Amino acid sequence: MLKIQKLDFTYNTENQILFSLDIDLRKGEIISILGESGSGKSTLLKLIYGLEDATSGCIIYKNERVSGPKFNLIPGHKDMKFVSQEFDLLDSIRVSENVGKYLSNIDLELKKSKVLNALKVVDLMEFKDAFPSKLSGGQRQRVSIARALAAEPEVLLLDEPYSHLDHPLKFKIRRNIWNWAKENKCTLILTTHDVSDAFGFSDRIIVLKEGKIQQNDSPELMREKPINEYVASILGSYSILNSNQMKDLGMKEIPKNKKIIFYPEEIFEDEKGSAFKILDSRFQGKEYLVEVQKKDVKLWYYSDKKPKSKCIKLGFKEDIQRYI
Repeated sequence: MLKIQKLDFTYNTENQILFSLDIDLRKGEIISILGESGSGKSTLLKLIYGLEDATSGCIIYKNERVSGPKFNLIPGHKDMKFVSQEFDLLDSIRVSENVGKYLSNIDLELKKSKVLNALKVVDLMEFKDAFPSKLSGGQRQRVSIARALAAEPEVLLLDEPYSHLDHPLKFKIRRNIWNWAKENKCTLILTTHDVSDAFGFSDRIIVLKEGKIQQNDSPELMREKPINEYVASILGSYSILNSNQMKDLGMKEIPKNKKIIFYPEEIFEDEKGSAFKILDSRFQGKEYLVEVQKKDVKLWYYSDKKPKSKCIKLGFKEDIQRYI
């Protein structure tokens, strides 16, 4: 449905943002693009929508090339909707009018139905008659998303769509948008720097770093086999050991040119294990994330209880093959 080939983007000769990106997207897929600020996530969405012109390479949508403002008087693809981090709402008209702003007036009942359905998805029905100037940042963000949903696009591009939402509401809105996209067979591409926005709500995750794709995989495969330490760091807490450190801890031998990644749940308290000094522990809501050290080895593991001693003996899950 959507193919990105050898895509480069440069603002000037000294400021290249994206480097030779290759991505294929199928109809109805939900893709999360993860990366730090400045990694090129927002720029990629703008290129897909046609708000910027690629320096080289191309974007093909339904066998036709997507062109930017150099070739279109009004930028933006007619089958897509893009919701940026600037909400672009009219404070002089009500929320419902903002949501229906770009819908046809030929069938007013159909227009009303689309507006109300979109507001239900973003949980803003009670604010349909309010003016945007009276809303919070998170509410204004949801109005912008509802306006895109009401148009029923084939491709929906969301730039940091949950950045202004508190945690309980974020989970609800993420689930609602996921359900809406699946029901409408809409291809959804969203950017985020929060891994919780991606896991559980994506068919695939693409990790960007400094404009280059580090990994493009399902959430399950990406966590099980991160391609490098940067990808592992984006996905949450982890510990990494080289071959000498594994040997010093009396663990299995691994190739000298490799490192192995352990997640906190794969390290556990074990009276027969190696002794570590406890550096810190932080309550995570369900368990404690404990930081420990032995010589040059620093690890993190989960504990049901807050450690009371200064030292702990740890064991490791045996069958880990997560090499980088």
